[in-house]
Amino acid sequence: MNKANADIVVFVCNWDGLSCIEAAAQSRTYPASVKVIRVSCLSRVHSGLILKAFELGAGGVMLLGCESGSCYFGKDDEFSTKEYEKTRGVLGLLGLGGERLCLVHLPRGDGARFVKQVKKFMAEIERV
Repeated sequence: MNKANADIVVFVCNWDGLSCIEAAAQSRTYPASVKVIRVSCLSRVHSGLILKAFELGAGGVMLLGCESGSCYFGKDDEFSTKEYEKTRGVLGLLGLGGERLCLVHLPRGDGARFVKQVKKFMAEIERV
């Protein structure tokens, strides 16, 4: 598989993360190869879901959630950070490369920073 041409799957929380996607979509600035999967909260995303995205051909997976301390459900980002770190380790063991997974926390509506982060992530994947 050519990672450079593969889709980037973004698991996005329904609140701050989704508002970033919506802002970026309105400005028509994020790449068409970004596929968004909306979840209620990043704390609901586990390593099995992330690994399934890679199994189905994703070139990279981004987890996009609320800024620390602003979770709609009052969850801290400890769970999503632990799951992220665990999954990066599994990706490394499988030979897929942990750098193909990233975790991003952005404030509500920051479409410009989302676009910047996703383009940077795509460039990093292309270098691997």
